[in-house]
Amino acid sequence: MARFIDTNIFVACLRGRTDYVRERFLHHPPGEILVPFQVLAELKLGAAKSARPEHHSLQVDNILRPFAIAWPDLAALEHYVDIRNTLEKSGTLISQPDLWIAAITRAASGILVTNNSPEFSRVPGLMLEDWLQS
Repeated sequence: MARFIDTNIFVACLRGRTDYVRERFLHHPPGEILVPFQVLAELKLGAAKSARPEHHSLQVDNILRPFAIAWPDLAALEHYVDIRNTLEKSGTLISQPDLWIAAITRAASGILVTNNSPEFSRVPGLMLEDWLQS
């Protein structure tokens, strides 16, 4: 089953909190690990805003190199609409980037790997794992 990696997992790796996470990455072939387009955008924005943008942009490029980017398609769009509508009705809306991350993951019947389970657990039918919890 495909794992879709959230921004906070990559940030932990970039900051050196990688022992347990590295093991989890190695447990799955690179083809089973995907990066939602919004995660790519968040990581690139973080690098651009940093004190050393060129250095951090290169770090982001290097850490993402083995993995495919998951772009939204029509199935993800349908999931986005359903998730947003459901969460708006319940008054528990999540951020716009997280809506897209959840929609892309759920549309592919994947598992979202995140350290932000409280937010993503509001999304019905979204499977979650936290690789920062050993």
